[in-house]
Amino acid sequence: MKLVLYHIEIPVTFPEGRHAHPAMGSIFHGALMERFPPEVANAFHQDGMRLYSQSILWDEKKNTSLWRIGALNDDVAAVFLDALQTSPELYLKQQGYAVHLGSISCRKQAFNQILHYKKKPKGADVVFLTTTSFKRQGSYVLFPELPLLYQSVLLRWPMMTPIPMEPEAAQVLGYYTVIRKYDLHTALFHLEGRSVPGFAGRLGIRFCGNQDVNCLAAALLQCAVYTGIGIKTALGMGAVRVRIFE
Repeated sequence: MKLVLYHIEIPVTFPEGRHAHPAMGSIFHGALMERFPPEVANAFHQDGMRLYSQSILWDEKKNTSLWRIGALNDDVAAVFLDALQTSPELYLKQQGYAVHLGSISCRKQAFNQILHYKKKPKGADVVFLTTTSFKRQGSYVLFPELPLLYQSVLLRWPMMTPIPMEPEAAQVLGYYTVIRKYDLHTALFHLEGRSVPGFAGRLGIRFCGNQDVNCLAAALLQCAVYTGIGIKTALGMGAVRVRIFE
């Protein structure tokens, strides 16, 4: 079976005087769900059904607002693409206005390509584009602790592949990963009348394991582009950009 991950990007044009903000991810999520048939929207709202991530952000290089969606299999991607192509105007009910959706860009990556590297991966740069946070024992964790970073992707692992994973994989990968630099700051994500604390910025890490360990660490970080990292990735949190060094 061919397993494929999808990364969808859509430029968004706001009405004059209006601007994108990462916290609007939940608003875009709600507007998108309204385009789905009720049974599909209900399935996506079920606990554990996080077969996608999505976020809204400003892209300085492209000088535009971007809506990013990650889908973890063909079926989910097809549902999202059909809904996105319904109309170029997306009405944001909570805001009281519509935004214009530009041309859809869809990048596909075969899962087996993510798992294989020609050279031993040495490390990665991870940019947290929107507020990212973890939860442990009911409290928010405001720093990218490495086992939690890997564990957040591993929770989606069964949705991406039937390949089994060892229960202690996150701890092992965290042990063999070293933070070499960071430029992070605390941040709040405003969500449905409350503020979720987290962090944003850049993290540089180095892999210190053998070939298999380093390849798995790099693969999980690559998957994070599609799954997001941490909590509430379906509502706009935890969007990342990752660069692997070999």
